[in-house]
Amino acid sequence: MFAVAHRLGLASPYVANDDVRQQLFWMARWLDPALYPPDFLSDYAAAYVPAGVKALYFAAAKGLGVDPILFSKLLTGGLFVLLAASFFGIGATLEGPALGWFCAAMAWGMPYFLKNISGGLSRAFAGPLLALFFWAWLRRSGRGMAWVLLLQAATIPYIAMLCAGCACLDAVMARLTDKTAAPFPSRPVHGLVLAAAAAAVLGMNQALAAKGYGPLVGRAALAAGPEFGPNGRLDLFPLPNPFLDLVYWPFESIGLFLEWGLIPGIATLAVLVPVLWIGARRAPWRDYLPLYRPAAMLLAGSLGLYALARAIALVLFVPDRYISYSINLLYALGLALCLRWFFAGVLARRLGGPLLCALAVCFGCWRLSGVGLYDYRADAPLFAAVTALPKDALLAGNPKDMDNVLTFGRRNVVASYELAHPWSVGAWKIMTPRLGHQLEAYYAVDPDTVREFARVYGVTHMVVREGDYAPNVMEKGPLFAPFDDHIRELTATSGNFALLDGAEFPYTSPEPGVRLVDLRRQPGAARGQTSSE
Repeated sequence: MFAVAHRLGLASPYVANDDVRQQLFWMARWLDPALYPPDFLSDYAAAYVPAGVKALYFAAAKGLGVDPILFSKLLTGGLFVLLAASFFGIGATLEGPALGWFCAAMAWGMPYFLKNISGGLSRAFAGPLLALFFWAWLRRSGRGMAWVLLLQAATIPYIAMLCAGCACLDAVMARLTDKTAAPFPSRPVHGLVLAAAAAAVLGMNQALAAKGYGPLVGRAALAAGPEFGPNGRLDLFPLPNPFLDLVYWPFESIGLFLEWGLIPGIATLAVLVPVLWIGARRAPWRDYLPLYRPAAMLLAGSLGLYALARAIALVLFVPDRYISYSINLLYALGLALCLRWFFAGVLARRLGGPLLCALAVCFGCWRLSGVGLYDYRADAPLFAAVTALPKDALLAGNPKDMDNVLTFGRRNVVASYELAHPWSVGAWKIMTPRLGHQLEAYYAVDPDTVREFARVYGVTHMVVREGDYAPNVMEKGPLFAPFDDHIRELTATSGNFALLDGAEFPYTSPEPGVRLVDLRRQPGAARGQTSSE
């Protein structure tokens, strides 16, 4: 199913998850040490990736010679299989293979899960490892819960916090209610596991702060910064209504909202409601008693962390991270239980089960097709031209183009869009002047402004997309707040844009409408010198 759904990604290196461009590009150093000379962006991207994820990619690159972008797609497939297997295990533990297949079908039919797994990034581990932890909990495997928690701490720290908190909450509630507690934490060695997980999470946060990239932005700065508003880089403030996190967005993934739009999405839910009602009436809920306590503790712990993260945003990172995976997992299990009993009559027939499974596979192949993927093949000629440049070249241009140049052209850039993270206070202080200076040069009228920018930062080439200077682009907003207003001020100045003057800045055109300007022969051009910023 994964091979069918992500066939375009497996066929082309330029069809990938968009966030691959901010977290994985620097790993190509492991295949060619000359790539990506030390630079702020590559160093920050490396610090941003948890140690366990780095270890997997390092082993693939150094041990097997697998390109990181290709490995990200293979890892996505492996994690998708792990998610479906964990869902199957949850259902099989509760009842048997019949419910197991219905649970697995939820992993196939809800695009939320593959969308977040796509790219093989840190967040890709969240859904599969949460489901695996929940499965170990249902099986009352304290050892399994401990090992999964350590994996979470190494790959997706905030899910480790969530699972550790839910397990500890269950232990406290068991003492208060005189009920049987979860198998973890129940032994002295489990305390060491919790301490090791906490050390891994805190260690990563401290490392980011020590390198000057942290801490995470607080609520006051979140409210004051235009980059966090609706027109900013991150539409985070005001924080979304909890109804959206708890109900609307999960149901958007259940109904066909993403494929067919609002009205058809509502219609599919309207059809599904009576089906689920009939299934819920038929289900023997008492047989599923082992599910209730872990589900209740997971929901309670998630809601508690979600509320805390909203109260002190963004000190505990984006609040919805603590609820979205849990709520979608619980919705998926509830759907599976109701559908299993709605189709109980079909399952009683000899070929009923295989037929339903085949239909679920076909539905999943269709619904998950291309989920989490973005197609950047149109700029393949540009990437080829950039790849032909010296490996120590430094490029500049529109930040939205620089992400692809950085990743697929494999050359350093001054500033990119995806790595513009306002939530990292230290990193944003470094990135803000870079973005500003790059945009001033990109939209400059005076050629000397471009030359001075190139000299200060050591820029060797600029990528110029002629369409960026069109009036309608200016009106729509070429980047994000607060830079959009500054760009409009620059473009309001009378005169022609310097980088569109072929006499001042000779260029090659790797594709229609795109110029690659060589700044190395400009007067006063720098030779390998970059700004301390």
